[in-house]
Order: sequence, then C-alpha cells, then structure tokens
Amino acid sequence: MAELIKFELGKIFSKKSVWILILAVLWAGISLVTRQHIMLKLNGIDGVKEKQKILAPYEGEVITKESIKKLDDYHRTIRKKEKPSKEEFLKSEDMYFDYTVNIDPAYIVDNQQYKEIEMRTQLDKLKKEGRTDTFEYKNLDYIHNLVKEREIPTYHHKMSWNYSADFMRISTFLSTLVALGIATIFSNDYQSDVASIVLSSKNGKNKLIKAKIISAVIFSTIVFIISNLSFLIYTAIENFNGYNEPLHLLRYLESTSFNITILQFYIRGLAISFMGLILFTFLAMLVSLFVKNNMIATVITLVVYHAPTFICDFMPTEGLYKIFGQLNISELMRIEGMFRNTDTYNIFGNPVLYSNLLITLALISIPIVLYMTVHFGKKQTL
Repeated sequence: MAELIKFELGKIFSKKSVWILILAVLWAGISLVTRQHIMLKLNGIDGVKEKQKILAPYEGEVITKESIKKLDDYHRTIRKKEKPSKEEFLKSEDMYFDYTVNIDPAYIVDNQQYKEIEMRTQLDKLKKEGRTDTFEYKNLDYIHNLVKEREIPTYHHKMSWNYSADFMRISTFLSTLVALGIATIFSNDYQSDVASIVLSSKNGKNKLIKAKIISAVIFSTIVFIISNLSFLIYTAIENFNGYNEPLHLLRYLESTSFNITILQFYIRGLAISFMGLILFTFLAMLVSLFVKNNMIATVITLVVYHAPTFICDFMPTEGLYKIFGQLNISELMRIEGMFRNTDTYNIFGNPVLYSNLLITLALISIPIVLYMTVHFGKKQTL
C-alpha cells in the first residue's frame, strides 16, 4: 500500500502546473512581507520593531465616532503632504486601517438590516404585540443575544491578520491546485491508455483506489499547510500582534455574530476551510471517475467551485439566491462570509446560523462522497 501511495503522489507532484501554482502561492505570501518592508524603508522606518514602537502610545485608545472622524481628516491631510514624518505616515496608513472600523454595524436579520439598538426596539414592539412565539421574534432575539454584549472598541495594531487570514484568496489557490492535481487522478489512467492494465490487475479495484484516495488527501493537506503558512509569515513577522483582540474589531468582520478573538477565528477558520478542502478533493475524485478526459474533468471541477457565485450574479436577491450564495463548497472553503454574516435559516421553527448549517451539511456530505468514490471506483469499466 505504501508503494502505491508513493506512486500516486509521484504522479500528482510530477505535474509542472502544480509546481508553478505552488510557487505562485509562496510568492503571494512572501510578497506581502516584501511590500511591507519596502513601504517602511521608503518612509525611513527601520523595520517592524520601530513601527511598533512608534504606534505603541496609541495602543488601547478608545475608539469613538468622533475619534474616527478626527483620524479620517488627519489621514486626508497627511496624504497630501509631500514628505510626512515616520509617525505621520504610520498614523495615516497602518493605524488608520485598524482604527477606522465600524463600531456600530448593522446586522442582517430576515433580509433586513438592524443596528443593536434597533433590534431592542423591534423586540419590545413584538413583545407588546404578543408575537413572541413567532419566528420573526425568535430570530431577532437569537441574533440580539449574540451581539448585545460587545467590548468597548479600542485601537490595537492587528492589520496583518486581514492578510494572513485571507481565506478567500487562499481557497482560490487551493481549489485550483486540487483541480490540477486531483481532477485527473482517475481520468489520466484512461487518457494514457493504462486503465486496461490497472483494472485487470490484482489490486486495480481495491488497494489502488484506496491509495488514490489517501494520496489525494495527503496532497491536499500538504498544499493546505504550504498555502496557509505562506500567508501567516506576514503576521509572524509582526509578532502576531492583535491575536487576542475581539473579532468584531477586525476590518470587514465588524458585523460578525461570533463573540470570539481573532486567534480563535483563525483557528476555527483553518479547521472549517480544511474540511471544505477535503470535501472538494473527494468531489474532484468523483468527477474524475465519471469523466475520462483530463481537460474536461479539470474544467468541471473548477465549475463546481465557482459556479454558485457565478449563478448568483444573474439571480434576483430573493428566494434561491440565499441558498445558492451560501450553501456551497466555495463558501465552506472561503469561510469569511460564515463569520461576517448573521443570516439564519428556519429549521423546524428555530433560527440556525447559516455557518452552523453549512458545517453540518459538510460533515454529512464528506462520508457520502467518500463512499460514492470508493463504490464507483470499484465498478470502473473500460
């Protein structure tokens, strides 16, 4: 079995396209650090340590609407300055990015936007009307309980996490790597005219199928680790600053329903994204079983990943739009929307966050798709 796994891994990693994309992933991660280093040097700042020393006096400053407006005006002024000082540059760029977050975001509930105080008002109204047993009330109350107790917003340098935890960008690399490396794992045997030999051999429909599955999982795990470590370098050089800050103070995730830290978000994101990657890997293998042409199998695999987003661009934002846009493999791998949005589904009269529903569907789907891969793999015919 070990020899078969080694053989299958060798076939996957022998593809030039796979190595080109792996190098592209490494460059994407390293370039984040390079650009940061160049920007600091151009403004006379001697690396990350000096930057953190300059910004240290502002750490823990309470963020208010007034202070955001003041910094926004400062940002506009400094950007017009021909040669700002070190502190001016850092305040108007790095600090500005982390400071000017939405401290009073709107949350989506039943396709309507509510701020926290508006939720309380609407809940009181529904109570007075005696509608506490309705899904509308349960849903609003559920989301309100998740977001009502938030820490006082304070400034902390944490912008590197927006790049290191860019699961959307990373998942694009990963889905393409799976399409290039895994989508041909069965079809290549037919296209290279070795299927007749493989299927007639003693282990052709048993051990070899298991070896292909194991090698596919190993490949996906390797590229997952490489991709995420490449992007984590940026935050590592920044000494993981801001890891213990609330997630809702991370730019673009202000309206999250999760009361967790940035580090907890990152760890959960890794786990969920990896789950999605494994499911996508098994789907790619299933496509490869039924499509005996390498190019078509690769294209179909990429379509499985990108199609839901593409379809939503042409759908009205009602009805099936929500299902197509949220309950799909790309959302599972990208994960950002799962933590950013507060959308729920009515499950037997109870509100369930779409992130929890999507994870549940993935956990159910993985063994089913794996079983189908083994089942149809053993039934291969020429």
